[in-house]
Amino acid sequence: MKGLKKTILVAAVATAASLAQAEMISLDDDVLAATTGQAGLTVDINALDISVAAIDYKDQGFLSFQDVHFGGGADGIFDNVRMTIDIVGDGTDLGESKLGETFISSAANLVGGEVSGNYVDQGVDDGDLVIAFRTVDLTNIFGSVDFGLQIGSIGLGESTQEAGSVTVGTELYANIDLQGYLGPVDVIIDGQDEGMNISAYFNASGVLDRPFKAVKTDFYIHNSRGVDKVWLESNTRETSMAHMQINVSKKHDYLAAGQTALALDIQNFEADLDFENLTLGTFAGADGRGIGDLYFTDLQIKAETLIYGH
Repeated sequence: MKGLKKTILVAAVATAASLAQAEMISLDDDVLAATTGQAGLTVDINALDISVAAIDYKDQGFLSFQDVHFGGGADGIFDNVRMTIDIVGDGTDLGESKLGETFISSAANLVGGEVSGNYVDQGVDDGDLVIAFRTVDLTNIFGSVDFGLQIGSIGLGESTQEAGSVTVGTELYANIDLQGYLGPVDVIIDGQDEGMNISAYFNASGVLDRPFKAVKTDFYIHNSRGVDKVWLESNTRETSMAHMQINVSKKHDYLAAGQTALALDIQNFEADLDFENLTLGTFAGADGRGIGDLYFTDLQIKAETLIYGH
């Protein structure tokens, strides 16, 4: 029965038709012609691996990210991702017309699942740019795009250091190692210079080490507990999804006429956070002393911020 549900999901999503009634639709020649005649670009990412020795931000002193690597989870290669790129006209030619929570809700009608309703709907208009990231393997919408992120250290350096070879004084984080899965990710850039909206569904787990506080913990971000949940097929830490939605734009005449600031608005961040095997302190012959576990359920953040130089 599970295999049959996944087969139906592939057929329904691939036709780009309405999934509200969750039924398989047979394509005739006219529909096929309309589907293959759509404008826009599709990019399949079959292998992506990014390494950066150092990312340094200099004010007077430095904030340095060292030994950064992004790739896949299990095999080290980020793959199985389909990106569609469309500049909206009347909205009928989108390569991926089911954006944000609508995509998950449609899939949940077929394989089981739940959405929270906290996604902020983004109506697209003529001239908007829509970039959607989905899995190539539609039989496994959530579990097939795995990622890995490793950062050797994040620390502070003095102004006498040089970019690319900063010697860290205070080490804020060390040996960050996160793995997880990506759900649907959408980027919408307004055609009338009103900003950019980014929506991403994901989960992750790994280890966080904060040397300057002598704290180390196993870390999980998901959305399987509490009232607000987002998941497909089964409700677990591994198959539920945290959600981050940010709107980036310009704020005109901020503080004074003619002054422009960067507006960075968190429209929705929702997740359950688990910090397990917390250790505090370092001692001879041991990494630290266990102090227990810490859990956040139905954490939700909304914020409007303005950023500018001083």
